[in-house]
Amino acid sequence: MSQHLDDERSPAAVWWDNFANFAWRTDWTQVVIILFLSGLGIVAIQSAGSARESTFYRSQIIFVLIGWLAYWAVSALDYRQIQRYSRRIYLICVAILLPVSLCAILHRDLGSFIRSINGARRWMDFGPFSIQPSEFAKMGVLIFLAAMLARSPIGSFRATWRTVFLCLGAAAVPFVLIFVQPDLGSALIYLPLSFILLFVAGLTFRFFLVVGAAAFLLVGVVALDMREYAAKVAQYAKANPDAKDPVRAVRGEHEAEAWFFLLKDYQRERIMSFVAPEVIDPKGLGVTWNVNQAVIAVGRGGFRGQGIGNGTQARFGYLPEAAAHNDFLFSGMAEEIGFTGGLLVIGAFVLLFWRVVRTAARAADRFGSLLAIGAAVVLGTHVVVNIGMNINLMPVTGVPLPFLSYGGSFVLSCFLLLGLVQSVHRHSAGGGEGGGSPATGLTA
Repeated sequence: MSQHLDDERSPAAVWWDNFANFAWRTDWTQVVIILFLSGLGIVAIQSAGSARESTFYRSQIIFVLIGWLAYWAVSALDYRQIQRYSRRIYLICVAILLPVSLCAILHRDLGSFIRSINGARRWMDFGPFSIQPSEFAKMGVLIFLAAMLARSPIGSFRATWRTVFLCLGAAAVPFVLIFVQPDLGSALIYLPLSFILLFVAGLTFRFFLVVGAAAFLLVGVVALDMREYAAKVAQYAKANPDAKDPVRAVRGEHEAEAWFFLLKDYQRERIMSFVAPEVIDPKGLGVTWNVNQAVIAVGRGGFRGQGIGNGTQARFGYLPEAAAHNDFLFSGMAEEIGFTGGLLVIGAFVLLFWRVVRTAARAADRFGSLLAIGAAVVLGTHVVVNIGMNINLMPVTGVPLPFLSYGGSFVLSCFLLLGLVQSVHRHSAGGGEGGGSPATGLTA
């Protein structure tokens, strides 16, 4: 009888039932937070460029609208079906990285399609729009690693070393391809992503002790290289006391002669501007300028802020246009909304992070849990690094702020990542409620 009544329902009634089920299973807290952050980002970008009559905010509106469409489309999918195509998704993401990275290695432009911008080749220009393949590669690697770790139980390194090396190799390929573009900030995202997923999947703690020791040695090697670079800058500054920016004068010389060939001179400058600004830029007019102006902007905001549209650091060019709406958007925003507004933004990110981890803890299977944890790692790393460099607690690495910073590829990738998390939430509603996630053992 019930089946007969179901067959006789109108299409409108069936559609309404499906919509009501979709809405009931949606994590609306996540949706509201994304709406708040993306809307605030548009306002902040408009304010940062208002004195120059910049139109970046109009483009950002389009990016956000496209992002919302992608978000709902991905969230409507069953994330378990995505696991079947994880290898194909990964290979596609690596394939679109190859042309950009090869042009960077060969120092050749591919017409106007792939060309050097500020010394880096990171974008594909399609005329009306351009894409940055490295942003989508993060999602491809996350899906592939989560699928691999979901299928292969992880325990001691000796028993599961093949799976561990496959995971690290899968992350290393895009890491190298992005590093050579060069884009150190985006490349570094793969380190916490891969190691935290391995840790959550159950890899023995001894492995991470060995990795930590190797990282410590690498830091020592980089420190030696920085010392040699600083000596060369100091030597030039001593010989030319009237030079306003000695770093610019020696840029490229150390890079051509250095025994440590993995870093570019501009990357050395960013590291030195954090650990020893008085050495690399004693007059504060060179590589430390952006950070200094960002700290001034945050300080000018005070407790309540100067008011939307009343900030000076970004609007009047103390923060350069190339950074004011992107990497250093938070500092310009903090000047206008103050400590209380900045704290509200950080609180929104903390709440978003908690909702994503909560979804991971309640996921019905390992794949869903690892997907959500990975998304939390990627977005959380972006937030910590970006805000840290805006208040001079971390070196500048060119990592944007999720949903707030300008950029079509980055904004779209953020929406896609959380669309995956929303899919895990919707299709795992009620799953893991009693004992937590089978992948993490967490309880929400």
